[in-house]
Amino acid sequence: MRNVWTIARKELYTYVTSPMAYVVATFFLAITSLLFVLFIGSGRAEAEMDQLLHTMTFLSLMMAPVITMGLIAQERNLGTIETLLTRPVRDWEVALGKFVAAFLLFMAICALTFVYPIIMEKFGSLDWGATLMGYLGLLLCAASFIAIGLFASSLTSNQIAAALLATLILLVFWLIGWISMSVPTSVGNVLKHLSVYENIQDFERGVFDTKPLVFFLSVVIYFLFLTVRSLETRRA
Repeated sequence: MRNVWTIARKELYTYVTSPMAYVVATFFLAITSLLFVLFIGSGRAEAEMDQLLHTMTFLSLMMAPVITMGLIAQERNLGTIETLLTRPVRDWEVALGKFVAAFLLFMAICALTFVYPIIMEKFGSLDWGATLMGYLGLLLCAASFIAIGLFASSLTSNQIAAALLATLILLVFWLIGWISMSVPTSVGNVLKHLSVYENIQDFERGVFDTKPLVFFLSVVIYFLFLTVRSLETRRA
């Protein structure tokens, strides 16, 4: 695992020293802060975080392609990916290290929003169990988005193309639940199980269920596997 952490530290340093991470963080925090203030000032605020967490989940769909677009695509564009892959490091270590870096960045940004439930507590007895469950769902969802973005970044040397491809795939996973309503029931049930929107709802309600947990972990593992396979074809 030493190689994984080495790669992760390198990517984290790149994030910290580039404006992109700060732009993404500012975008995320500005929108969530505005919505939080509007919600608190509406006069009908309740000590619940489910609506805000739902918005944060959708915002993470837009953040993930930007966070991940350069992880591999930029290295392919600069020609440094060949140097990385010729070192004594395995393809899965490269993929996992870059995934860990992007996920840690998102966690750091997400941690700043924890001030919202602390303030929300002043409006009543906040259900911290449901709130923490909602944050768990947000992190699991973001992890799956990041894995998909990393895979898209491994397919091209163009960062913009990687971001657009990742966004397209993520929108399919998000909207597939609504598509399931207009197809035959048997097919619709399958599509519904593949919907991010459907799987995140239990977490947002504060309910723990192993089905959405398995779904998000499976998406992460599957797209990390595809990323490794993409790197293997590059090595070959």
